[in-house]
Amino acid sequence: LDVRAAGAMPTRESLAIECTRMLEAELPDDIEATLHALAEFRQGASFRIGLALLNRRVDALDAARQLAWLAESVLNAALALARRAVGRGDANDDDGFAVIGYGSIGGEELGFVSDLDLVFLHAGGNDADAARRHARLAQKLVSLLGTTTPAGRLYEVDVRLRPDGAKGLLVASVGGFADYQRGRAWTWERQALVRARGIAGSPATLVHFDAIRAEVLAQSRDAVALRNDVIAMRVRMRGELDRSRDERFDLKQGEGGLVDLEFLLQYFVLAHAHTRPELLLQCASNELTASLNRCGILSKTQRDALAGAHATLLQRSLDCTLDRRPRVVTMDADIDAARAAIRDACSAHGLFFIAAR
Repeated sequence: LDVRAAGAMPTRESLAIECTRMLEAELPDDIEATLHALAEFRQGASFRIGLALLNRRVDALDAARQLAWLAESVLNAALALARRAVGRGDANDDDGFAVIGYGSIGGEELGFVSDLDLVFLHAGGNDADAARRHARLAQKLVSLLGTTTPAGRLYEVDVRLRPDGAKGLLVASVGGFADYQRGRAWTWERQALVRARGIAGSPATLVHFDAIRAEVLAQSRDAVALRNDVIAMRVRMRGELDRSRDERFDLKQGEGGLVDLEFLLQYFVLAHAHTRPELLLQCASNELTASLNRCGILSKTQRDALAGAHATLLQRSLDCTLDRRPRVVTMDADIDAARAAIRDACSAHGLFFIAAR
């Protein structure tokens, strides 16, 4: 165990290869055994990443990225199992079904107990039969990911970011998704697109998604209306979700926390992508911060301060989730400095995420 735990850290390719090997090693019709093997693999890989984080052989950014790669690999394997279960087992057939990752998996910043924010798309147009087949596949995928095995579950899945939320179809057509994003989506839903990327499924549908994402994010927007929308949503979220009290700070939802940084970066993309399309190439916070500096939107000093703040808060956040503790910590000098960097950057660009008293 010590030798394995201290070995080379996993790469995206090595994780994908291992999951594929499991699919091929188990009997094709023994979905339960394969699911159990995947759960054991996920637990073992998470353990190695967690141990390396505790030993500081990897930093928080690398650990979060490796956890996202692990989730991608497991999700692709689970999709193959779901196809077998519903009688669509030929992996070479492009059936038009695709999985889009939002939030932490989209931004490659996954925690040890993070759920997966997923949206499902299909390329079947208005074909009712195709829509039913894709819905059945999506339901089976969500079920497999949440099935309890002797090695635990794979992942909790959240599908509330789909068009029209809980009232919408579980699987949206590409055309319907595009129409919704162009016309009916709220500003916060377009913010969520900043950290969205294709994870699994039909290559053609994933290409269509990328085109829709780029088109929607690159729309020119009224600067004042955008700023007001972003501030209003952030203030509302903080009022409902912030668990900071006295000297205890909520790393995610607190003032100057990780979500403030996400909102700042999302605001920049929505405000500037129509003239700086290179901003559309990134989903992760650190890469977005660097891209904003190259575009001249953030100074080098601001970039360095935000990158340092992100690293500090992400490290503390992963330490908490590794222990299954709430992400609420005692204030100290490092936390104060990180919060100040994020607050200062938000204020410098007119984003005051403080509710009026």
